[in-house]
Amino acid sequence: MKSDIIQALKDWNPWLDGGDFPQELLGFPRSYDLKKYLDIPEIKILEGGRRVGKSTLIYQVIKIILAKSKNVLYINFDDEILSQYSLKSIIDKYNEHAEVDYLFVDEVQRCSDWVPFIRKAYDQKQFKQIWLTGSNSALISEEYATLLTGRKISIHIHPLSFKEYLHFQGVSSLTLPLSTKSEISVKRHFKEYLHLGSFPAIALRSTLQRELLISYFEDFIYKDIVARYEVKPTKLKDLAIYLATNSGKQISYRKVSAALGLHPETVNDYIGYFKEIFMFDECYKFDFSLKSQLSYDKKIYSLDTGMSSAVSFKFSEDHGRQLENLVFNTLQRNHKEIYFHKKQKECDFLVKDNLDITQAIQVSVSLSDPDTKQREINGLCEAMQSYGLEKGLILTLDEEGSEEVVIQDRPCVIEILPVWKWLLSLL
Repeated sequence: MKSDIIQALKDWNPWLDGGDFPQELLGFPRSYDLKKYLDIPEIKILEGGRRVGKSTLIYQVIKIILAKSKNVLYINFDDEILSQYSLKSIIDKYNEHAEVDYLFVDEVQRCSDWVPFIRKAYDQKQFKQIWLTGSNSALISEEYATLLTGRKISIHIHPLSFKEYLHFQGVSSLTLPLSTKSEISVKRHFKEYLHLGSFPAIALRSTLQRELLISYFEDFIYKDIVARYEVKPTKLKDLAIYLATNSGKQISYRKVSAALGLHPETVNDYIGYFKEIFMFDECYKFDFSLKSQLSYDKKIYSLDTGMSSAVSFKFSEDHGRQLENLVFNTLQRNHKEIYFHKKQKECDFLVKDNLDITQAIQVSVSLSDPDTKQREINGLCEAMQSYGLEKGLILTLDEEGSEEVVIQDRPCVIEILPVWKWLLSLL
């Protein structure tokens, strides 16, 4: 019965009965300046994996709006009752009781009719603001690609940056260089951040983090993929664990299919599903030919190092893979176009800006072993030579310094930084 809609909405909108806004819904401030988006009329779409904090950010925006208007409606399609109804029927039912000027829809991809309704509502100026969140890039983008062209602004939400993680731990206002006491504290938090990952709820608890991470992993598999596609959950889960275990390694779909007993096309489809829900992403070998670029083996990286550590066989023991995965995620968070370099030697990351490669980065736990140090420098120098770079960067667990090298008769510099210090130096 549609009468249950109102009760479900009251559960998600505590202010509807005149109550105060629950402060616990606000969480912690993040680095996203969402308030500025209230000044533009376009539909706002917050995209990102589950549990990265999209709903909390939505509540933070709602709190701002409630200061001037009570005509705010939040609809969460993760709700078992609301998910049974269309978006139009929910709003029509609510309009029998009150007006809606500001509409917020969480997990909109679970609602089949949302695009035509939202487009019509936007074109007819039915609402002053429309905010949506989604955890599946394909189910959202394929539908709004044409119908919502010119009508929407997409905002990608990531798990916590290291600075945000520190803020969640009560550490803020850090300025480099750090005092000895602050550096010890930051290093301790960085090791936790690396091992436990960057989901907001994980940062706010001190026990049973691994159990919660495994629960997240299961939700990605069963709620976000198995519930929507006709796939075998056992094989899908095996592939996810395989990718988590081998994060940062170059992989061939054909070799993966042979290892897991899956058809190569099935591996391709499954990895596509993982990418759609932001659980894993691929990094391509750089080549000026797009066709060649797509034909090479790829590297796979996980959304969160903590989740991969919780479910994989050896990822938690491989600090090098963890560091590399963390650097990849950070570059993505900072809107970088990322590749890896491989010719005679290898370099972990190339950063592309417009048409040019602007940065080459190696990641290594330690350079204390002379052979390791020389291998990392050689790979970085080859990348610097290939793309005309005069500076290179090696990120380590806790080593710092610089190396002067000569590349094609040009003096060049390689900076060596701990990952934690590099993270703090980013804007």
